[in-house]
Amino acid sequence: MDKIAAEAARLLFADGGAGWIVAVLLGLACLHLYRDGLRVLEARIAETGATAAALERASQTNAAVAAALESRTRVLEDLVRLTGETARAVAHGDERARERFEDLLRRIGELQHRANH
Repeated sequence: MDKIAAEAARLLFADGGAGWIVAVLLGLACLHLYRDGLRVLEARIAETGATAAALERASQTNAAVAAALESRTRVLEDLVRLTGETARAVAHGDERARERFEDLLRRIGELQHRANH
């Protein structure tokens, strides 16, 4: 690069004025490179913004999925607790508890059927 600059400076002051043409052409080349560099930087900024937006949407989706899984886990824990209580009552011979237990088992089966499809 130093050699190019030194040669351009020598030609600038050479006889015949050819140096001014070289200086103008060199200036135009620099301007073109500067504009090209700006376009590249703008494209990188736009790409970074798009990536950030996509990451934010993915994060929100992951948070929603986690909340849904947590809610489903709580429901299943409640069902397990109720099933255990009802099973103990059935073991003691309570007919109404036996009906509730069968109803719970049927509902759990429906949930499993929906989860599999």
